[in-house]
Amino acid sequence: MLTNIRFSNNCLGNTSNLSTNVKQISKFSPKKIEKKTIRMQLTENSENEKQKLGPEKVYFEGPPSKVELIIPFFSILTVIGIIPFITTLLRQFWVTYKITNRRISVDSGFQGKNRAEIVYRDIKKIKYITRLGGEAADVVLVLKDNAQLELRSLPNWEENLNFIKENCGSDVEF
Repeated sequence: MLTNIRFSNNCLGNTSNLSTNVKQISKFSPKKIEKKTIRMQLTENSENEKQKLGPEKVYFEGPPSKVELIIPFFSILTVIGIIPFITTLLRQFWVTYKITNRRISVDSGFQGKNRAEIVYRDIKKIKYITRLGGEAADVVLVLKDNAQLELRSLPNWEENLNFIKENCGSDVEF
């Protein structure tokens, strides 16, 4: 008996046929030849469907929290306090955080010329500490190569941190 097996692979719209002839020894007479065609279709699992590229959605975009200006503002009364106030004021104009469903980016420097971007799969550990009674928080993202990205005075930190945790893998330490 001679059997013809045809496999069809329809993954990603690509169809390819593979024909294989298999000779089987049987008790039937050699005059009787049957042809059987078996069609198999491979489907992708749901985990690969999550990796399909969709539109990037911005969850948060903006400067650091204005709460960080309070203490340096009152320190202007001393001559030494002018420098911390100016640095926090410049950070308001020069730093922008952007949290999307794919990555986190920090634009800094004069006119935002320096950019640091990380993707969620590179995050190994997340640490944070709150400021001024929980109005803002400093969030540190430790990457797998032990590099750190610091989001100083992140506004709406609870919502933003929960969004980051949802997009990270299950192996991330908190």
